Amino acid sequence: MEKHIINPYLARFAHFLYTDLLYPIDEYQKENLKENSYIFAPNHTNNLDGYIIWSLLAKDYDIDTFMYKEFWNYFPHIAKILPLFNVYPITRDELHPQEILTELKKLKDENHSLIIFPQGRHVDLELMKELCEYHLKTIPLGAFFISMQSKKKLVPIYMEPQKIMQKNTVIYGTPLDPKDFISKSDKRKNKENIIKFANAWLTEINRLYQLSLKLTNRPQHPYKIKKNYTDASGLDYGGLNDPNIIKYHLEEVRQLIAIFEKTNISNINELGELTDIPKESLKKIEEVKNIYEKRLIKHN
Repeated sequence: MEKHIINPYLARFAHFLYTDLLYPIDEYQKENLKENSYIFAPNHTNNLDGYIIWSLLAKDYDIDTFMYKEFWNYFPHIAKILPLFNVYPITRDELHPQEILTELKKLKDENHSLIIFPQGRHVDLELMKELCEYHLKTIPLGAFFISMQSKKKLVPIYMEPQKIMQKNTVIYGTPLDPKDFISKSDKRKNKENIIKFANAWLTEINRLYQLSLKLTNRPQHPYKIKKNYTDASGLDYGGLNDPNIIKYHLEEVRQLIAIFEKTNISNINELGELTDIPKESLKKIEEVKNIYEKRLIKHN
């Protein structure tokens, strides 16, 4: 498949600017990439992730990237140049087949690849690890559906939050073959199989996160919660509404979940009355819960 003539030059310039000069990247396990094309699926911690991973891969692969559709509405002038980088819009929280049909046709080419962030939104890695089951339910299934439809292996990629002018880490995980998640008794690409696929991706990302601590012999760069948290859509939710703030209340959240599982009470305040959790904490957890519920993907 023929790449846009400008891409090789943009790719080399982006690689120099982002991954050599501003955000020097140490890449690990790139030897895992032995085939001509993949679905590349990184975790997502900030707005730089897309630029970084594109600059690392675009010089070696004929590659498209999916970016959240809202960007086209909030930043129309910038969005006009994105096709130069083979970047196209996608709805994050729902699977819209019409948005991916063109890409699926491209993926029939044995040399064509795709970058897609399964989480859609920015998520702290500690939150992924500590509330793994809950986090799985917030991951849209589009990346895994595309992998199954195209029969292309999906590569989990760990990216730590980047720090300017410091060493940053990217680790390529073991490629996941979509056929391994289609049960022998049911050859359809049904939701249960795709959820298993998503869980395997999440497990591998968490493994790579732990591996990064050993390989770099340093703590990962911290995920910073901003006072005015801006979602990737450009909407300002305010600090309390950042879903990642829940990590500061993990033990309290676990108490609430344990009681919920016994009583099936879903009201935060009613649950709180059965614990000694301060009302101030309950208020913050309630605000986080309201935001998370808007993003919750009903997998089951």
